[in-house]
Amino acid sequence: MPTPQRRRERRAGRMSDALGRADLAAEFLRRNRTYRAEHAQMQQRIADGAVAKNAAEAAFARRWGLSFRHGAG
Repeated sequence: MPTPQRRRERRAGRMSDALGRADLAAEFLRRNRTYRAEHAQMQQRIADGAVAKNAAEAAFARRWGLSFRHGAG
């Protein structure tokens, strides 16, 4: 049974209030089938030795617009 539109909107509003930008982006990618498939392909190519891990991860990050801040510690 589909969720009524108003309930979805309320739920989405609460979620965006509780999560920061990084959390929302991570949740979007977690649910994105293409992202998951490409990530799995990248992991398999690394495991097979077809590509170097650092190069594959850097290319994947560029393709998906990912960047990570280096934190202290």
